[in-house]
Amino acid sequence: MIKKNLQKSKNTGVYFSDVVTPDVLRDVCGLITGQADFTYQYVDNDYHDMFLETSYNKGRIAIMQYRNVVSYISFSEQEIGGRNSSVQSVPTAFNMYYNNSYPQKNLYYYFLNVEGNAETDYQILIYRLMNTIGFVFLNASPTLLQRINAFNSVEDIIFNRKINAGRNRSNNSTFITKSTSSEIEIYGKTYGANKYETSLMCYALANLWQPGQTIKLFEVLEGDLKELPASSLNVINQMGVIDVIPTDMTLEKIIYDKENSLRSPRFVLNLFNKLGNKHCALCNCEIPELIQGAHIWPVSAIKKAPALSLEQCLEYALDGENGLWLCENHHKMFDEGMLNFDHNGHLLLRNGIERRHMKFIDEITKYDVLPDEFLTGRFLWYLSQRTA
Repeated sequence: MIKKNLQKSKNTGVYFSDVVTPDVLRDVCGLITGQADFTYQYVDNDYHDMFLETSYNKGRIAIMQYRNVVSYISFSEQEIGGRNSSVQSVPTAFNMYYNNSYPQKNLYYYFLNVEGNAETDYQILIYRLMNTIGFVFLNASPTLLQRINAFNSVEDIIFNRKINAGRNRSNNSTFITKSTSSEIEIYGKTYGANKYETSLMCYALANLWQPGQTIKLFEVLEGDLKELPASSLNVINQMGVIDVIPTDMTLEKIIYDKENSLRSPRFVLNLFNKLGNKHCALCNCEIPELIQGAHIWPVSAIKKAPALSLEQCLEYALDGENGLWLCENHHKMFDEGMLNFDHNGHLLLRNGIERRHMKFIDEITKYDVLPDEFLTGRFLWYLSQRTA
């Protein structure tokens, strides 16, 4: 059973029945059941049953019933567009599968003839996430199957997400990190196509959850930007292991009023967007549990600055340009005034530090100048406010 209309079929004149043809269905049937004989039906939007709702074809789905087993088959896009465009239907298909209580069911993915590269590093990451949540790839090549094995732990996802993003911070729709050994934090962009990646990451992390771990999803909302789709939030809540925390400016104001050391979700996300994954600016430490977001112009000083409105204070306190990733040791020394930076990014040490302490600082400090890309005009302005 296949819904023939896509969301924009009326405007584009392209129908799901044009791309998922009887020949494609015959191949799918053979791959799943080993049978060549089958019947099929393309149905309109108003058709519904216990597996399909009254709607256009969401999830690029076909439903196949064979004996007592129901198979959900999601089909790839025919063109590989932007990074997230080819995965938009995947969380929707998973939601339909997950929410149906029918006991004997399977979830499959079928590659149509694709224009473009369907095996980029990013696509491989997505296929591995899909494998982790239960998708079976019907017609992937043996070579591809060797590359898309399921993730085996939360740490496995964090590491591979970091490798996949590389130095291009715009490659991240979702940031995953650890605040302690057992606390996993997801900073998810929830607007546009980003919400599909965030949903998929959450499903995979929930599947890999271990007793004693806590997982938090921070939905960073702004203006009219939406939270995750209701269907995705429903699945995340049913999985029962991820605490979803919508963070808007109202929450940020509450945090700002209560704390002089602001560690807000929005500030952390802004640091991720500017600096990428956690990595101390002064040493080689990349252990996420030990890396913190350090303010250049401290929140306590911002609060004391004259003639600033609350909105201006929040803007400065939450700005990713007003921060660095530092390990716990370097962050503490920065807060205590033992170290600072000049306007060329060179490390400055406070006069009068005992020689024995200087030896320790020298041993743990690998870099004595910040990268040029850190030294934006806004960063340097915050630095001037710190030293004013």
